[in-house]
Amino acid sequence: SANYTRIRNKVVDIFGDIENFAISSGQSFGGVVPSIAKGYAYGVIIGNKFPRTPDGQFIINPLTGTFMAGVGNSILSDPNPDWTSGITNTFRYKGISLSFLVDYTSGGQLFSFTVPALRSAGALKETGVDREKPMIIPGVIESPAGSGKYVQNTIQIPAQTYWRAGGLASDLSVFDASVLRLRELSLGYDLPSSVLQKTPLSLVRFNVFARNLWFYAPNYPMDPEVNTQGAGNLRGLDLQGAPNAKTMGVSLKVAFK
Repeated sequence: SANYTRIRNKVVDIFGDIENFAISSGQSFGGVVPSIAKGYAYGVIIGNKFPRTPDGQFIINPLTGTFMAGVGNSILSDPNPDWTSGITNTFRYKGISLSFLVDYTSGGQLFSFTVPALRSAGALKETGVDREKPMIIPGVIESPAGSGKYVQNTIQIPAQTYWRAGGLASDLSVFDASVLRLRELSLGYDLPSSVLQKTPLSLVRFNVFARNLWFYAPNYPMDPEVNTQGAGNLRGLDLQGAPNAKTMGVSLKVAFK
């Protein structure tokens, strides 16, 4: 069997003259706030966003070679997926059964505190490339200042400054949360009725199962299916949470006549 789910929501209006407010009694994570914002989907993340040119390039500070000061109270990410789907099936042959569950989440954005922390510590694979050489942040510099005209940034900065420049409360910490997952796999065996014929048993079933065996997340270096805030309304945050564990087990089912 298969399923497909696509949900759309939008905050049409908020009581009073406010444009947005924080979910969960104003709880903030380093200036990053899960929020209800007028005109956006429920649960968007609001925080500090680096300024860009109209065509999307980062504007660089000509004095430091890093980003210009960010603009606060900006929409950073939307944790709501575009759609989700799943496929489950069971194959049977002479007492042997093989079952699986595969699901896919398309879209949705994850605001990560984990990736910036690992980048600044030099613990991600991408930070190992030419790690001692000066680097240039991709972007443009306004020249002359106030003209609205831009030239390509060519200012070199130390590698450590480069990887720390993004900061935690910025749109550089936002990742696409699409993920394909083998959610469950199970292999079972039923003893044939000829074996049970002279016993008080009508069924003996051995089963080996595993959950969360494999996932593929092309746009995030870890498992994007994290929920460090537990059950509730706060979604789309990876606050350096522990990864999901693989689980494996065996079971025995016995039925009597």
